Amino acid sequence: MHGAWHGSWCWDRVVPLLESRDLSVHLVDLPSIGADPDDSSALSGDAAAVSRLLDDASGPFLVCGHSYGGMVVTHATAGRKDVARLVYLCAFMPDAGESLLSLTGGPAPWIRGQADGRMLPDLALAAETFYGGCDPEIQRASIERLRPMPPAPFAEAVPQAAWREIASTYVVCTEDMAIPVEWQRDLFAPRAEEVVELEASHSPFLSQPSVVADLLAERAGAS
Repeated sequence: MHGAWHGSWCWDRVVPLLESRDLSVHLVDLPSIGADPDDSSALSGDAAAVSRLLDDASGPFLVCGHSYGGMVVTHATAGRKDVARLVYLCAFMPDAGESLLSLTGGPAPWIRGQADGRMLPDLALAAETFYGGCDPEIQRASIERLRPMPPAPFAEAVPQAAWREIASTYVVCTEDMAIPVEWQRDLFAPRAEEVVELEASHSPFLSQPSVVADLLAERAGAS
């Protein structure tokens, strides 16, 4: 699942590589992205969208969450018996009762409040923050597709931590400028069954799609 301000488009370079290995890929655009300022569905609304996606498909599933998407998949997959593995790609990996804000202590300094109350990254910093290692055209196109979102999803805590019952892999991206590497290594990675490190920025699905596809396919059992 994609992260904050993004959409399922961010996986466009990885999907054909997975499908070429006869893997079925299921994507959803999280409803909080671009939602109205007064939208109150928050994290639970995003998790419900993922749950519906899984309900309509056939498992077993490998479910990958990137950045804020880690919050969503932790919530959405709790209690499910059809999820074989969770992959947290430089993602938040909360325990029960934790919210994104409780994990971070507050919004990152590169997040800007909008006049309508929603939040959006500082677009002047987005290339460095999100898309290091990407060519300028990918950076430009990706920045143009970022959408604001209300603050409610960041404040809602997950009621259960799916990774306590489901096998998990945490992927540390060592060049990440959005989620500090020390958080990834010291806070989230110890919660996972398996830890992998990539020399990559915050968006390896754009900068290193083959590496990400290989990683996911191997854990999905594809040849």
